[in-house]
Amino acid sequence: MPVLLLLSVLAGPTLTPQDNQGRIEALREYLLQKDYPEVFGNTHYRIRVEDVLDVDIDNDGAKELVVQFVPHYRQSAPIVIYKIGPQLEVTRVTEGLAPGPLQKLSGDYLDSHALGMAVDFELGGKNRAEDVAGEMMKHLGGVVIYNGFYHGDDRKGPAYFIDMRRAQLPSTEHNCATFEFSKVRQIAAGGLREDPSRNYLAAWVGNEIYVYLLRGISSEGMLDKQFWVVKAPEGFDGFEPGKGLTYKTASGTAILTLLN
Repeated sequence: MPVLLLLSVLAGPTLTPQDNQGRIEALREYLLQKDYPEVFGNTHYRIRVEDVLDVDIDNDGAKELVVQFVPHYRQSAPIVIYKIGPQLEVTRVTEGLAPGPLQKLSGDYLDSHALGMAVDFELGGKNRAEDVAGEMMKHLGGVVIYNGFYHGDDRKGPAYFIDMRRAQLPSTEHNCATFEFSKVRQIAAGGLREDPSRNYLAAWVGNEIYVYLLRGISSEGMLDKQFWVVKAPEGFDGFEPGKGLTYKTASGTAILTLLN
């Protein structure tokens, strides 16, 4: 099956500086040759990229590439972070982000369970969820922690991890048969009005904005994160491309704040 990477967003306003182009090309080659997203069996689906941010998202002095994907499978993260080394070596951060509430099934996504390549299970006792997930990632390609149970699947490539414990389950059943992740409308990164010195990642979902502060990325690729949910300001129609967390208002422009 031919492999195609949609590159239309890579020429967008967030990636116009010339020094970004080598980093973007390195990511493109990495996705196509080394770590193609969502491979189950031998099936490679077309990569669907919505946006790419080139930003120091964990505030450690080095920029990362934050990619907004449109997943094919409903257990895949729509936001994935990649580290780019000084020699343009690419490393995917293990933990992805799936902001927003869990939604009823739309029929827009595939399900790894339907392939017979996934399992949901509960585990009693005093096991730490992070320890269980770490053991699962030694044997499975995709691991999601929900509030009360675990999902694991047999996708190929280095492990993916998503922490969804903060999301309320839509039913009392401890499996992911009846829901999917929210669709992300836009991502942006930059300083907040009350904290302009650090970069925050913002994801627009429905009429809310999920705001993440990443305090670090562990050697295992796990995120030390804090997040807030902010109601989208009145009249909000997205962030201004290439201008951080600035958005238009009826009277001009404003910068996102956590103080609703």
